[in-house]
Amino acid sequence: MKRQHILVIRFSALGDVAMVVPVVYALAVQYPDVRITVLSRPYARTFFEDLAPNVSFMEADVKGEYHGLRGLNSLYRRLVAKQFTHVADLHNVLRSEYLRMRFNMGRFRVEHIDKHRKMRRKLVSKGHKKQKVQLPTSFQNYFEVFRELGFPIDNPSFTSIFPPEGGNLNLLPAAIGHKRTWEQWIGIAPFAAHEGKVYPPRLMEQVIFELIQKYPTRS
Repeated sequence: MKRQHILVIRFSALGDVAMVVPVVYALAVQYPDVRITVLSRPYARTFFEDLAPNVSFMEADVKGEYHGLRGLNSLYRRLVAKQFTHVADLHNVLRSEYLRMRFNMGRFRVEHIDKHRKMRRKLVSKGHKKQKVQLPTSFQNYFEVFRELGFPIDNPSFTSIFPPEGGNLNLLPAAIGHKRTWEQWIGIAPFAAHEGKVYPPRLMEQVIFELIQKYPTRS
């Protein structure tokens, strides 16, 4: 019997991709015999390469090598060669929609995220059209995609990227350089409220590096 292999598609910015980490981890732990490959931009490799034994990462430079229709067709051929059995589109934008269409034509099992755009528009509408309804969280939307694919996730667990004793901040200068006089570091602890997974400090180094590069501040 062919081993099940899930392709998870999520491009987008650093923070959006980071939110996929606890979901993929929960999926990998609950279904250890299922292979999972995350397709994202090159910078996201550090999030997933050491996540779990059955998780791998595949990078795609959608603004370079795989730019435009020709590039997406080339990317699709590369993906088909991996012999996926299921496709989870966690982005639902033009690029992923096109890939999803190709997979659907190839009779793959495909599901995509529902961003509840109609509900969002009603939430910000004026007058009697306004409907104040609690929207599902991003995590709930991700879980729903895998449930539709036949992989419901029960009791997801996740912990801080730091070990219980804390992270070694002495490693930061080597990764991001020494702080200059007009910069200040931003302290963050993503996913700290979830239990189950401990991440290596180098993941936090990467996140802080991206933030400082993008949002330098003057003291």
